[in-house]
Amino acid sequence: MELQDRARAVGQRWDYCAAGYDKIIEEERKTQEDCWLQLLMTHRPVRSGTLLDVGTGPGFFAILMAKAGWRSVGIDCSAAMIETASHNAREAGVDALFRQEDIHAASFPDGFFDYIVCRNVTWILYNPEKAFREWFRLLKPGGRLLYVDANWYYVKDEAEQVARDRDEAEYRRLYGSPVDTYCGDAATDQAFQQTLFFNHIDRPLWDREHLPQFGFTNVQVTPRLNEQVYDEKYRLLFRSIPLFMVTADKK
Repeated sequence: MELQDRARAVGQRWDYCAAGYDKIIEEERKTQEDCWLQLLMTHRPVRSGTLLDVGTGPGFFAILMAKAGWRSVGIDCSAAMIETASHNAREAGVDALFRQEDIHAASFPDGFFDYIVCRNVTWILYNPEKAFREWFRLLKPGGRLLYVDANWYYVKDEAEQVARDRDEAEYRRLYGSPVDTYCGDAATDQAFQQTLFFNHIDRPLWDREHLPQFGFTNVQVTPRLNEQVYDEKYRLLFRSIPLFMVTADKK
């Protein structure tokens, strides 16, 4: 599959998730907004500046940081996500720019951003070397990349799979079926799954080893954030799937 076709497959798949994912983020805004803001502000490289939210989805991080005084830009490969994020920014009364872009090859000039952030995005990369080198290019000297993600599909052994199944069964007993935001056809989802690079790679071990190769320095890994940023239900559902954070700087 050519790179252009991969980008199109990812965008089409997330078009089908926009409405459902927005509902999840709406709940997070009510219960977890302060936790995420504190995390982002604690690790910011400068007091205030220009921020890029990569794979912005409904615009959660971009809007959150715009409220905190940052000049926020959000990009996403999904047109429906960008439309949703723009609507959410207007509803929140904040000035944030949202554009549909390939997150592997954005159109901004070199050194445009002080701070690049994203959440639950790096797992969908089809060419992580290209993406990370691109984000490095977009950072100003002294800028920082921060991203949060997990091994959503990679399972290291049978014991971990048993633990995941146990957690989901307990979640279903207490809260019902977990939300599935995808409302599209099977062919679109299959094409998306074929693009994924990280499905069979252990992280954040990969990130710690590879980010310096792309130019980043001071690579720091926090192996688990679950108890810090999840509500009670998600702490149960994802109990055996550590949500990790990586920060890395550009000299």
